[in-house]
Amino acid sequence: MSASALKPARRWPRYLAGAFALLFLLLMGGILALRAALESGSFTPRIKAEIENATGYRATIGGLGLALGLIPKLELRDVTLSTPGGATPGLEAPRLAATISLFSLLSGGIEIPHVEADGLKLNLDPALWALPVSERPARDATAAPAAPRRTATMPQIGLVSLRDAHVVLPGSKGRDIEIPSLSIRGISATSASDLAAEWLFRGITFTLAGKAGPLFGAAPGTLPPLGAITLKAGAGDLGWLLPGLRLDGLELIAPPDGEAKLSGALTRAGSTARLEANLGEVGKLLYGFTGPLPIEARLTSADASITLKGSVARPLELAGGQFDLTADVPDAAGLSGFPTLPRGLRGAARLEWRDAQHFSLPRFQLTSPALAATAALNLTLVGRPNLTGRIDVSRLDLDALNPATAPGPAPAAASAPAAAAGDGRVIPDIALPVGWLTALDAELALAARGVTSAGLPPIAVQTQLRLSNGALALAPFNLTLPAGRLAGQVNVNAATNPARYALRLRSEGAGLDLAALSGLLEGLGLRGQGEVAADLRGVGATTRAIAASLIGEFGVAMVNARLEQGKAMDALSRVLTLLAPNTQRLGAIDLRCVALAFGAEQGMAQSRALFMDSAIGQIIGQASINLRDESVNGRLNTNLRVFGLGLRAPVNLGGTLAAPRIGVASGAAIGQTAAGLLADTLTGRIATDPIGNLLGGSDRNAAADCAEPLRLARLGAAGAVPAPRAAPEAGQEAPWPSLPALPSPVQDVLRGLGGILGGGRR
Repeated sequence: MSASALKPARRWPRYLAGAFALLFLLLMGGILALRAALESGSFTPRIKAEIENATGYRATIGGLGLALGLIPKLELRDVTLSTPGGATPGLEAPRLAATISLFSLLSGGIEIPHVEADGLKLNLDPALWALPVSERPARDATAAPAAPRRTATMPQIGLVSLRDAHVVLPGSKGRDIEIPSLSIRGISATSASDLAAEWLFRGITFTLAGKAGPLFGAAPGTLPPLGAITLKAGAGDLGWLLPGLRLDGLELIAPPDGEAKLSGALTRAGSTARLEANLGEVGKLLYGFTGPLPIEARLTSADASITLKGSVARPLELAGGQFDLTADVPDAAGLSGFPTLPRGLRGAARLEWRDAQHFSLPRFQLTSPALAATAALNLTLVGRPNLTGRIDVSRLDLDALNPATAPGPAPAAASAPAAAAGDGRVIPDIALPVGWLTALDAELALAARGVTSAGLPPIAVQTQLRLSNGALALAPFNLTLPAGRLAGQVNVNAATNPARYALRLRSEGAGLDLAALSGLLEGLGLRGQGEVAADLRGVGATTRAIAASLIGEFGVAMVNARLEQGKAMDALSRVLTLLAPNTQRLGAIDLRCVALAFGAEQGMAQSRALFMDSAIGQIIGQASINLRDESVNGRLNTNLRVFGLGLRAPVNLGGTLAAPRIGVASGAAIGQTAAGLLADTLTGRIATDPIGNLLGGSDRNAAADCAEPLRLARLGAAGAVPAPRAAPEAGQEAPWPSLPALPSPVQDVLRGLGGILGGGRR
């Protein structure tokens, strides 16, 4: 063959290489042009319109980009989905990206090695996904179903991964599920995919592992087959459920055919509770299984146990549930970390629900040495949660439910009230967590009988509870004691910050029998009927904060009572000793009336009535109590006659509620009492008066009477009033028959001496 014939044949490889080069240049030019078009936003309206037409939701796309390489990556930035006119998007994605194999496209397939999303936020609030009917994507009901796509054209996705994603649960605040990473591998039409996910919820790590698939190629409307799924939760703090509670671990194994099993352990204060549950064939629910689905669970700690057994008639609808719950706690020693379960507890309850919004507890019963109660409740979750029904407690021993950690030494006898441990205060500093009142509305009939605490006699409470938008009202509020009955109303408004409190309370009938309040007034020595009235308001998060802001009135009224030996008599004896040292101890004293009334303004309580009229005379005074620091300041004016001795002098009050002080200015007292003391001594009255004999006399009558102080103490209400004292007649008191009458001149001298010293009888 000639050389001229070979030259054209040798040019073909060069032509072929040139063609490939030209094709490559065209391809690169097209990619660059496509990248430029994407970044300029030319395709953004079209992609946005396609998303909106397919979903019905309004979409926004902040930008598009294309990263070049052997496997190009398409990126979408600042993507959101929301309902038409919705202010809050249901989905926010700062970055979505997918890599696409060009070689698969050239060969007719779709291979996506990687789909990734960073910072995805999905809000599951149904209100954010509710589309109006007019906005829903149109579906041609008469169109013939599309033929299934051939397996060869099905996309093959190597990996789907999420990083730093958040899922917001419906109807909650601060209950986001954090997903640091989630991955699904090998999504295809021919083989199963490996599921591997990890996320955080309130500091607890959850992991999911299993198989699913093939994920593509399933019949329309059906899910791909699932293999065994294992869900695990690591150890973590559950203090947001119960202070000190920890999760040791949790594992759920759900086989595709068979019962799912749940196991785990909880720990609190060294006590461990273990959970074992059979959840039925929950895996079949994904493929149209309609139920019923039986469920059985058991929680055990030491020899205590709680069991739950029942079934859900329509599990796909979460409807038609009925469960029986039983509790058996023979010994609380193994439940030291779970104090809400008292020793010797036996309980049974029936829980039912019609659907996911209507629950009922038609039967509930608890019995134990410390607690016995029954209840019937209904809970509706349509709109704001609403609880209705009744709760009846027939026995409640508060001390047994919260036993002391160790018995302390017996308190020493003292006339002052017991101070709060640690800081010398009477009013305890107790936090009042009422924020939960804003979580639901309620209307309940409450009755509690046999309520005891700290050695007090049993009491009973009966009321109607109404709770609406954080405002709680207990009205009417009836408190029955062995001593009598109190009626009124209690209000708490937890919707404000801080919460507001109001109390109106008044004793009924003749008042409270003070002798029957021995547990509360142990050793006080008062006998008779005491009428109590209160109209108080306060604000604060603790009991001391409420006391420091107190506004309102409080009063105690007593008529025809008696003061016997006890703390009150000891206090009166100290007053008498200050006025007249070496005065003999008194016996019982008849009290015509006692009236105490205080008005409070921003924690400052000022007396409006401080009055006692008794067989030995009267005490009238004024006092103020600063409820912020519990300091006491006051003055008592005495007009008494004891053992024939007239005692008329001011007495000062000071100190605190925990440690009150009683004092008297000796100079003021001596001028008014010395003459009476000298005269009575000369006449032999103190020497011959038997201990405990209280002398009456015309000169101890005062102008003040009981009617007005009692009216103030009852906060303006009417009540029994003793008859006014009769005006004394001149010369009513005669010399004692056991002593000879002194000559008239001697008596005149003594009276004159008394006038000089300032203690003459009036």
